[in-house]
Amino acid sequence: MTTSLHLRAAAGTHPGQVYQLNQDKVFAAIRSPEQGKMGGLFIVADGMGGHQAGEIASDLAVQTVRQEMAWFLDANDAEDTQPGPTHTRSTKELDATTLVDGPVELPLQRRLRLAIERANQAIAGYSHDNPDEAGNLGTTITCALVDDEIAIIANVGDSRTYLLRNGELQQVTNDHSYVAQLVREGQLAPEDVYTHPRRNVITRSLGHRPDVEVDVWAEVLQSGDRLLLCSDGLWEMVQEPEAIAEMLRTSDNPKNSVEQLILAANRGGGADNIGVVVIHVEAA
Repeated sequence: MTTSLHLRAAAGTHPGQVYQLNQDKVFAAIRSPEQGKMGGLFIVADGMGGHQAGEIASDLAVQTVRQEMAWFLDANDAEDTQPGPTHTRSTKELDATTLVDGPVELPLQRRLRLAIERANQAIAGYSHDNPDEAGNLGTTITCALVDDEIAIIANVGDSRTYLLRNGELQQVTNDHSYVAQLVREGQLAPEDVYTHPRRNVITRSLGHRPDVEVDVWAEVLQSGDRLLLCSDGLWEMVQEPEAIAEMLRTSDNPKNSVEQLILAANRGGGADNIGVVVIHVEAA
């Protein structure tokens, strides 16, 4: 399969209507066309903890993943600067319509997983060295690493990545939360997630334990695809997936979509910080 695609993206955060401190961190970087094949790194992290601890955790997460994947963003394909063992398989080896989530893991899946594990270690190390300041600091994270036609998607916690394809919105990631587990077990209806008394209990996050399990997927991208990375400050305030899909569908500019989504979250109550990244995959 040979196509010519390019990326456009935008990122934004807002403290919402309740908190003055914004503990959500976002990052979006796209490789220059002069570097060769299409590529980019996108991150949303939602910090947790008293005082400024959550802000420190989310910032450490973003900066560590960014540093660990700097080789990918800086690589020049024409100069063959990418380390050989980290190349992904050709997209010809992947089904163009199917999520790749099997026993065979792509090299870049392993690299992104390792970057997030090192972010977890950095946050846990900060907590160990600064017990008085750290408190119960931690952060969720979701990332998308785009390498040519493949998007590597990862998450820990309940920050989400969605894929809009052919007008239909799909949640790619799984929430690591108490209520999400109840839904998966059939003990709770999806619509009851928003009102459950333990809806804020996160079962997996960065910084709370020395080791962390990271969920990672690979998706073959198509022209017209749109990716949305967001914290729960968006999806808990805009509870109807169709409303999110409509805002992604109706704007040709990622920046406009980010602004509309943040505005909608604030209109929905703005009960938490809001972090959003929107990515457009387009024919070159």
